[in-house]
Amino acid sequence: MTTLVTFARARLDDDEQTARAAHQPNWVTDGRRGIEYGLDSGWMTDALTTADANHIARHDPARVLAEVAAKRRTVERHAQCGTGVGYCDDAGHGWDWAPGGGCADLADLALPYADHPDYRPEWRP
Repeated sequence: MTTLVTFARARLDDDEQTARAAHQPNWVTDGRRGIEYGLDSGWMTDALTTADANHIARHDPARVLAEVAAKRRTVERHAQCGTGVGYCDDAGHGWDWAPGGGCADLADLALPYADHPDYRPEWRP
């Protein structure tokens, strides 16, 4: 059975692999409808609105990798919650438990992946 910790680690692995496979290092918008990405200065422009371009540039691979690293630290800090020796078990953040009985912080980290087939309804905060 997949645990919430295992699930969160696997989804972060997926995010990291996807970001590393994308053009690196930074994406920027031209302020109109294009995105410049990577060292080769390629441009994506087809069917992008300015809002789309801004959103894509804001979530470039470098940012995704930074977010994955931060989320991994949170997962590791909470990996033993509920065992009696975990971060939440000694009131690390006020005994905040999710409705399904797990760590609320891990439940929050997993929620963006609720459409994944391995996500379990009882993890929903």
